[in-house]
Amino acid sequence: MSAPRAIALAAAVFALSACATVAPEDASDAPMTYSCGAGKRFVASYALDGRIVRVTAGGQTTILRQVKTKKGDPIFAAGGVTLSTKGAMADLDGAPAGPYRNCRTG
Repeated sequence: MSAPRAIALAAAVFALSACATVAPEDASDAPMTYSCGAGKRFVASYALDGRIVRVTAGGQTTILRQVKTKKGDPIFAAGGVTLSTKGAMADLDGAPAGPYRNCRTG
């Protein structure tokens, strides 16, 4: 392979690798801090598609996936941790130092 052709091939591979997509759980909106009753707090970063949330509470981070509900308000769950939201309000169960009740963003 000639040197110019090798350089062109290397440049093409580099350009394609820069176009790689980010997994949904890695692409997220800005983290939201929830302030709860009893002075507790947790942080949630929602995936852009709205189906996954990364929650950090009590020094532990957990990836939760949205589960279907009859009421229509989002509920996210995994590994015994459950986050239920309604507008700016949320409750978090199963996370360390929980439960987190009457939580509000902002």
